[in-house]
Amino acid sequence: MGDKMFDWLYGVIASPVGTLNEIARERPAGWGLLVYIGIALLSAVAAIFEPGTMASMEEIMDQFPFFIPLSGLFVAGLFFSVVMLLIFSFVPHLFARLFGGRGGYWNFFSAYTFANFPGIFNVPATLIATVLGGFGSVLSGLVGFVLSIWILVLQVIAIRESHGLTTGMSILAYFVSFFIIIAIPVVIIIAVVVAIIAS
Repeated sequence: MGDKMFDWLYGVIASPVGTLNEIARERPAGWGLLVYIGIALLSAVAAIFEPGTMASMEEIMDQFPFFIPLSGLFVAGLFFSVVMLLIFSFVPHLFARLFGGRGGYWNFFSAYTFANFPGIFNVPATLIATVLGGFGSVLSGLVGFVLSIWILVLQVIAIRESHGLTTGMSILAYFVSFFIIIAIPVVIIIAVVVAIIAS
């Protein structure tokens, strides 16, 4: 299965529908997780070179009564990103099944993780932004926006190809799950704030 890795990565860019369909059928969940973690690590390293990033991280670490090494922040950030991956992949899978989808979780998880691969292009965009200054920041923001839309489309395709849904139902499953993921934390925060004010 590892010999197909580069074919899948290229296919996500060049022919995403067929590639994500194949990935969903073969379920290379471990490879997908490595792709996701690799992109997260590279993005974190690239972000360090952005002006002011290290100063901001030092300010955050100064708030703690004990010393936290930079490696500790990386590990914590990586753990958090994996937890978010599990949440952001399980909820769309759940709604896809509720809407009539037939795929298993690991089928969707595999396709979903590979669908995030275009995020790799945000790494050079971030590094270029540090060199070009203000114009680079604008350019990096534009690239980030385009990549977000691209990845969103690929994630919808991942739902469709892994669950056998129509495009419309896949879009509905994606946006309902996205709303739920965003809405629940917001409701909890509002409830906590109201409780604090009322006490």
